Amino acid sequence: MAYSQIERDTGLWYSAEYSTFSISDEAGEYQLTAAWYSGDAGNALQNQGWSATGQRFSTWDNDNDGCGAGYNCGDGHNAGWWYACCSQSLVNQDGLAVWSSTDQGYDVSVTRMFVKVY
Repeated sequence: MAYSQIERDTGLWYSAEYSTFSISDEAGEYQLTAAWYSGDAGNALQNQGWSATGQRFSTWDNDNDGCGAGYNCGDGHNAGWWYACCSQSLVNQDGLAVWSSTDQGYDVSVTRMFVKVY
């Protein structure tokens, strides 16, 4: 299970919870699985067309995004993330963090993520 708290630039807090949440090991390139969303922050990890779930973790020096060899989202966004050709959830991007879903999107001031390990 994973639980995120997201503070918008307005100062209001929102939450996103995923009942199913896992990250594979190094050999699997830290592939993300997130399912069964609930909350009021929007389902950014499973956003249609830009889903982070199922993606492998990308960084500036490790291009695992869905864009192919032409563009590295980790390098272009100055952030490591589970990019699906640059995604809609970029909570750790330098200065321009967003948490988006098909119905809403907004700037993020602070994000806290909690993962329960069984």
